[in-house]
Amino acid sequence: MKKKQFFYTFAAGIFAATMLAGWMFSSSFSVKADEQTGEISNSASTDNVSNEQAASDSQDENAAQLQQLLEEDGFYVQQGSFYELDTIKEASAGRLLSCFGNNAGSSYMVFNLPAAPEQDNAKGNPDYNWPDDPSTLYDDPDIENAPANPYFAPGGWQYKLKQDEAIVLITQLPPECKYYSFINYIMFTEQKTGKDYTNEKAFFSAGNEETGLYHPIFGSIGDSVNMVNIKHNGDSAYGSEAVIVISSNQSVTDKVTAQLTAAGYDESMINVMPIPADTYNMGLQKGADTFSFLGRISQPSDQDAYTDYTENLTANSVVYRVTPKEEIEAAPYENAVLTARGTGEHEISKLKNGSQHLDSIRKTIISQYEDEYDYEELSTDIAVPEGLTAYLNDRNALGDNRDTAYVMTKDFTLNSDDDFIVVYGVNHTQTEKALYSNAVLYARPMLNGVCSVYDSLFPGSADSYLEDNCGDADDYYVYKMARTQMDDYTALIEYSTGNEKGKFYGVDNGDTLLLAFRAYMDETNVGASYYEIVYDRAIVFHKK
Repeated sequence: MKKKQFFYTFAAGIFAATMLAGWMFSSSFSVKADEQTGEISNSASTDNVSNEQAASDSQDENAAQLQQLLEEDGFYVQQGSFYELDTIKEASAGRLLSCFGNNAGSSYMVFNLPAAPEQDNAKGNPDYNWPDDPSTLYDDPDIENAPANPYFAPGGWQYKLKQDEAIVLITQLPPECKYYSFINYIMFTEQKTGKDYTNEKAFFSAGNEETGLYHPIFGSIGDSVNMVNIKHNGDSAYGSEAVIVISSNQSVTDKVTAQLTAAGYDESMINVMPIPADTYNMGLQKGADTFSFLGRISQPSDQDAYTDYTENLTANSVVYRVTPKEEIEAAPYENAVLTARGTGEHEISKLKNGSQHLDSIRKTIISQYEDEYDYEELSTDIAVPEGLTAYLNDRNALGDNRDTAYVMTKDFTLNSDDDFIVVYGVNHTQTEKALYSNAVLYARPMLNGVCSVYDSLFPGSADSYLEDNCGDADDYYVYKMARTQMDDYTALIEYSTGNEKGKFYGVDNGDTLLLAFRAYMDETNVGASYYEIVYDRAIVFHKK
């Protein structure tokens, strides 16, 4: 098998500080060990530049040694990258065909992986500034290649995996924030022969006759690895370093883990994220499933630290695609036993006279505007199926995450600049049914999140809608989304047309809209049970 020179073809603006060659990477993360106590502490002062450089050099050496050890153990090793994907920015620039219901105000991180050895790379479209998928380092012209992945911009962020391949991510963890997580996804699956997808929600087609015709599932695989359960070095789950190993073969995972520890990565920082091979259609063949990996960050404590983290994410991470030179016998993982949702206690039991207070809020909102406005009340229901359910039912899960409960409204429109929305309900953080919660306004068909309200803005918002003797008014919230600032508790809705940031940062009057609400992580450390929370509500007011 011949090794050829390897280049990435990037669309302008997608990647920053991307690694192009070999194993070298730099890191702004450093550790300093006290010589007497052995205790480890973070260090960023100018007095410790030499320590930082030493730590960076050490990590460079560890990554290089890992690659060498894996190659000596019979694997081909190809480097990818790990970077922040700004879905609204990329969609506005024409480089992303769906925003998949992005959580406005939060950020996402994805892989860019090369094709597998002896696999064609999918071709982009230069007319739309869509980059090719990165090609493989290993391509023997005498061997017929497996077909490319079905193309979906940006290149390289979804990929097929053989049953005996692995992906290794070595990365600095986010700075202190309200929430972060990493999770595997089944991204695209082949369209079923003879099935009519016309009326399926969020359906679109990817691929062609050569690759096969696919459609999105974007369904989570198992529980996430998050700031509560992640294995890492250092004393904190923020700013330290972690290793993630992804594979569907337990024997391969064992081999990779053994070489990681031999290269200097302690077992205490290695996280295994299995893909159950007997459930999904692994392989490089036409019609095999494609996968992706997604990191999330929400509400960093220090914006400057967060900016530094995202700008240096690629430089401070190493991603290896690990493929055996000779096929390794299947040793599939079973579907994991997931963390159960629910505590057995409904949220309403935590609120004194909760149903009466919600009804009082509703009546007060309506009475305030009904003389000048017609109104439309929007109830909510479960927004998306969980990942495995979506896969088995051949539906789009829109990038679900078991760490949250999602509810959403039906579609509606804002018909003039005078129209506005009121969202209201129980503050799930007050009842301890969520670590954080929010409401997001979306536009179809791109499902671009354009306006969000987080629970940090809720305190005081329900005061004027409840009587003084209601107890704690901050158990509830009332917030407006409007074109103009109506009061202190108003989130502004930007326009799409003429938006200097990009057209998908806003929506225009007449666009089809919906609202989605999230409640992230109760005391079980996954999303609350859908049958134990009070669903959020909304009212749309249209000027008469």
